[in-house]
Amino acid sequence: MPFPEILKELREKRGFTQEQLAAILNLTKNAISHYEKNINSPNIDTIQKIADVFDVSVDYLLGRTSVQFKFSLIKSSFARGISLDDFLQRLLLLDSQHRADILRMLDYIRFHNDISPNQKHNRK
Repeated sequence: MPFPEILKELREKRGFTQEQLAAILNLTKNAISHYEKNINSPNIDTIQKIADVFDVSVDYLLGRTSVQFKFSLIKSSFARGISLDDFLQRLLLLDSQHRADILRMLDYIRFHNDISPNQKHNRK
């Protein structure tokens, strides 16, 4: 999905009017309208501000990834005081076989995580 559509979708999901978003970003309503209509494109500083307002990555905002999550989670504690950013860095240091092993372990854990509530419910 291209930037103009992503911006409009994020704005509407958050319940902002173009005027409200413009005020937050210290822009005009016309600037937001032009971004959403693909008439103009924001500069890098504005793109970063928009990403911060919606707590998404710049890559998501620009349509380079479809993975939308709260960008602030990247630096926050993920598990045992390790950030998601740290976890991903460690993961990328592994060879492909070990990354495949981790994916299999995650699938196994997710499977057991998903069935555990059902098993507890059925035992009652």
